[in-house]
Amino acid sequence: MNNALLNQVVEAFPDAVAVFDTDLRFVSCNRVFAADHIRYLGTEMKPGDSMYKLCEACCPELLQQSLYNWERAIAGERLTFAVAVGEPPVHFQISLSPLFNEQQVQEAVIMVCRNIQPELDARENERFFRSVLENLPVGLQQFSPDGWSRDINEMQRQILGETHPAVNNLPYNVHEDPINRRSGLNELLGEVVRRKAPVKKEMLLKYKEEKEEGQDVTRLVPLYYEGTGFPVMGMNGEIAYLFLILSEITEKKLAQISLEKSERLLYNIVENLPVGYIQFDNFGFIHRVNQTQRRFFAHSGLEEQPEAYNMISDPFARLFDMEELFMQVLQKGKMMRAEKKLEFEMDIAGGKMNREVFLDVTMFPVEDPVDKDQIVVALVNDITEKKRQELENAKAQEFLLQTGETGKIGGWEYDMTTGLLRWSAQTYKIHELPPFATITLEKALSFYTHESRKKVSQAVNACIERGKAFDLPVSLNTARNNLLQVRAIGKPEYRNGRIVRLYGVIQDVTEQFKIRDQLTRNTELMRLFFDTIDMGYAVMDKDGKVNFINRKAQEIVDHGKVIGKNIFEVFPMLEGSTFHARVRQCMQLQAPVSFSYYLPAPDKWYEFLLAPMQDGNISIFTRNITDSKKMQRELRKANDQLSSLNKYLVNQNKQLEDFAHITSHNLRAPIANLKALMQIMNETDSEEEKELYNSMFQEVIRNIDETLNDLIEIVQIRKDLNVERERLSFEERLQKVKDILFVDIETSGIEVITDFGEAPDIVYPRIYLDSLLQNLLTNAIKYRRPGIRPSMRFRSRLEDGAVVLTAEDNGIGIDMERYGAKLFGFRKTFHKNKDAKGIGLYITKSQIEAMGGSIQAESHIGTGTKFIITFSPE
Repeated sequence: MNNALLNQVVEAFPDAVAVFDTDLRFVSCNRVFAADHIRYLGTEMKPGDSMYKLCEACCPELLQQSLYNWERAIAGERLTFAVAVGEPPVHFQISLSPLFNEQQVQEAVIMVCRNIQPELDARENERFFRSVLENLPVGLQQFSPDGWSRDINEMQRQILGETHPAVNNLPYNVHEDPINRRSGLNELLGEVVRRKAPVKKEMLLKYKEEKEEGQDVTRLVPLYYEGTGFPVMGMNGEIAYLFLILSEITEKKLAQISLEKSERLLYNIVENLPVGYIQFDNFGFIHRVNQTQRRFFAHSGLEEQPEAYNMISDPFARLFDMEELFMQVLQKGKMMRAEKKLEFEMDIAGGKMNREVFLDVTMFPVEDPVDKDQIVVALVNDITEKKRQELENAKAQEFLLQTGETGKIGGWEYDMTTGLLRWSAQTYKIHELPPFATITLEKALSFYTHESRKKVSQAVNACIERGKAFDLPVSLNTARNNLLQVRAIGKPEYRNGRIVRLYGVIQDVTEQFKIRDQLTRNTELMRLFFDTIDMGYAVMDKDGKVNFINRKAQEIVDHGKVIGKNIFEVFPMLEGSTFHARVRQCMQLQAPVSFSYYLPAPDKWYEFLLAPMQDGNISIFTRNITDSKKMQRELRKANDQLSSLNKYLVNQNKQLEDFAHITSHNLRAPIANLKALMQIMNETDSEEEKELYNSMFQEVIRNIDETLNDLIEIVQIRKDLNVERERLSFEERLQKVKDILFVDIETSGIEVITDFGEAPDIVYPRIYLDSLLQNLLTNAIKYRRPGIRPSMRFRSRLEDGAVVLTAEDNGIGIDMERYGAKLFGFRKTFHKNKDAKGIGLYITKSQIEAMGGSIQAESHIGTGTKFIITFSPE
């Protein structure tokens, strides 16, 4: 073996290397081995030293194992094993290899010792940090720069859920998930990439289902997370990895939301406090004022938002020592309260008015939570009404004392803790005892008569034991042995669920008893009196309860006992009736009300007089007026017939006048024509001329006949005042007319539009309504404009209780300035239409007016005509 060459090779090893012969004696080593031997074992190996020395120094407890490994190496086996040296132990990897000479005879064993402690430490650290990351209480996920998931810890797996691709080691790109675009996660990681720096953001990632305890109800709960993204940079300065940390902040976020709600609530509470709220800084300037205080400032002449107001320098505040109170609060650091009376002038319409205001001002210091400055909050309560009320209370107290004395009412109270009984001055007076004499419960009970004492004792015990209040009419003998009738009232007072006091009043009602006895006698006399009159009489309270009814009224109602019962419950048909309305009217006006009322069941009329009584009740007088009503009905019927006859006669006279006028006007010309034709015919001898004149005779006679027929139709319309009416549908009657005019409608192409929604029907004579609709539709067809499709729009509506029908066409129109006054005249035409006779509108107007209605027209040349028909209310 070339020892020189071996030494060079051994020295070249980076690890510790030593050579031993087959007898396990040390031959040589490199410098690393020598240094490590001294460092870790504290000894130095010399040539010829036995391996035993090294084994004992290195790991004496593993001596046998080490020697066994060396024997294997001497036997020509290559092997590697690890040993630990020192405290703390340092681990080395030992590699043993046999060395052979040229004849393949083993001459030595080379030992390579490599310190593997750094590797073990590194692996241990890696396991430690991975365990830490895996068990972090926050979610951690590693991504490639382009968003592909690379690794994930346990918490992140729980956050994402067991079905998430990243949890199941499936390919997942965070940027391709639409949920992340909505939650803001994509935006966060995108910002990390752009800035190459950590970015933090709160986000709502998902919802979870929670079942209400004890209920079959599931609700969705939002889960908020704080996401932190940060990059890990590579050697080239670019992002190597992206990391995302998710920390659940649901509780914190909900608390924050709750806090914000609380802040808004606090703001609203302060803003809507019924007392004024002012927040001052430590210099006296106003920082905040609620609406109550703003109104007070406005009423006191200050601006609605007095931003420049200063508590310390304001003359108004100094006048009423407000700035002194402010400084005391600021200096002493404690709450101060004071009542202030302010007097100032107010501008009102027409001058000024002095105003006096009482304020309850409470000031207290508060530290600003942000800048830690001292601020002062003032609560300003306008107690003007309270002060006035206190004055009123004082007056009321005086009045109560006077009332107690006048009404003979005294007060008492019994303290359950001390057993003391206290009486008011009036109570002593009722018992005819000197004021404020010592009194006990037993002594107080001794004043009552035997029977009354028993009742009062039982009532007091029931009040003490069960909290039952009492109100008893009893008798007592005064200290001067005068018998009184009194009313004893008592009730308990509770504190923390326990009776601590009994209190009540005692009233001397001796005079009332005497009056009641007299009233009872008077009531009996009144009953006898009212039972003798031939008129029903009853007394009813404001709620309908019958307190008194005489014999006649009992006969009228024909019912069992009604005293003590509600009349509207006994007779439900009276609820909401005229009788009920008149009862309310009598109560509201506090004045007598008389009326007649019909009862359908007995088919009788009754006259009622309702009169309010001083005690709040109503006196009801009633009598049967059925016979009188029948006579009135017969008389009214006769009057109606007479009125109808009179109207008929007036109409007949008017017809005669119109007929005479129309006849003289419309027949004069045809008859004159007849006379002239006869004269000419008599003077001619020509047969041809006589034939011509004869045809002219026939035309004139035909015109006269047509005129007479029109006049007869008009007279018939005015005559038929009582023509039968029935409820008719505009839509149905118009359809009937359209069926009649089918050929004209199809030929003209007219468009008929209707809007009868507001008033779909009317009570009217069928023949008149059909005639009206037919005339209006015929006119729209007859007087249409050339070159334009004709249209007719019918619309009905209600106006002041009457039905109004409008009919509007788009025809040639009428010159209203020229022909408006003659539009509805007999035989009046305004267009050169061969079919125009001037009779249709006249008949329409006659029919409408015969039924008490009216018709008007609006028209312009070239735009059409609109007729407005107002029907008489039903």
